Amino acid sequence: MSFKKYKYLCRRAAFIAALLFSSNLSSQIHNNHFEGRYLWVVRNTLTSIDNIDRMIEFATINRFNNILVQVRGRGDAYYRSDIVPKSHLLKDVKFDPLAYLIPKAKEKGINVHAWVNTYILWSSDKKPIQSNHLFNTNPNWIDQNTRELLDLNQDIKKNRILNKGFEGFYLSPNHPKVNSYLVTIVRELIQNYDIDGIHLDYVRYHDSDYGKNPVAIAYYRKYHGINALSSNQLSKSEMSEWNDYRRKSVTDLVRELRKMIDYLDPNVELTAAVKPNLYEARDRFFQEWDVWLAAGYLDKALVMNYASNLKDFASNIDIIYDNLPSKYWKRIVMGIATYNQSPSEVINKIKYSRVTRFKNISFFSYNVMDQNPKYFWPIKKILYPKG
Repeated sequence: MSFKKYKYLCRRAAFIAALLFSSNLSSQIHNNHFEGRYLWVVRNTLTSIDNIDRMIEFATINRFNNILVQVRGRGDAYYRSDIVPKSHLLKDVKFDPLAYLIPKAKEKGINVHAWVNTYILWSSDKKPIQSNHLFNTNPNWIDQNTRELLDLNQDIKKNRILNKGFEGFYLSPNHPKVNSYLVTIVRELIQNYDIDGIHLDYVRYHDSDYGKNPVAIAYYRKYHGINALSSNQLSKSEMSEWNDYRRKSVTDLVRELRKMIDYLDPNVELTAAVKPNLYEARDRFFQEWDVWLAAGYLDKALVMNYASNLKDFASNIDIIYDNLPSKYWKRIVMGIATYNQSPSEVINKIKYSRVTRFKNISFFSYNVMDQNPKYFWPIKKILYPKG
């Protein structure tokens, strides 16, 4: 066992022991107030006025000061757009969920962040019904993990049914036209809506074997002289260069968004939902979110630390502690899942986040609380111990 690994385990054991057994810890935990309290709101909540009103009431009663509302789900819009087709789930074509909820939330002192799913484009086993959906108009922008040309009519069914790790079809981050398209989407949102933030999700590759979009591969070969399609035949240095290039493709998007936001409205906060394990984020998904924080591209990183097991939850925090200087910790929002664990397990994650001095917290997602109103009651008592 390496000394670094040993240090991880010792510190984690100490924290957990303190959390569970120290009688002196109670006042310390209670006095550590979360400044930023975020709530992820998935797109199905935006399909009706009643749903939105109920969500804002929940956020108000439970003292959330930031809501992340998913306005771009799978290449479709829950707002009025000249670029992105409106979601087929919005039965009233004239209804603009984002325009409706912004003043309602702001009236209650709640910041509204437009949650934009970036690279993921579609995840159903049927094609989008909108003729102007990007899946239908620009299939050559879709990423792939094989050198064979995609047959979307077959792959949309085959991948969905046979490949359990298949999340959906992603846009290719290294395609020369994809990032500029995504920048126009965010620009339109900022110009047309009084939002407080842009929240990026799926701002990464699908997995480590992706990046083989034919157009993107040809572009890379032209400018780098390497055929990345034959990745199993690349030398160690060529593979390292190829991986760096894929990381840079995603980072380029975040950097360009930062530049554009600073020009249009520097008061708009840029955040991203990120993988909780920094090593895996960087090496498997090419998501170097620690770099984004250090470079100032992101205002905050919302770490999707969704592990139900406290040891795994703590391990992800250990890695952050050992790789990210403490001056950046205040810009981390610790994300806790509600869909895969009981309220008591969520409470342990809240306590642990307090002990480890994180100032911001987020819950994924509101849907669980909406379906089970009693779920959040015991959590609220710990979140706000002084009433």
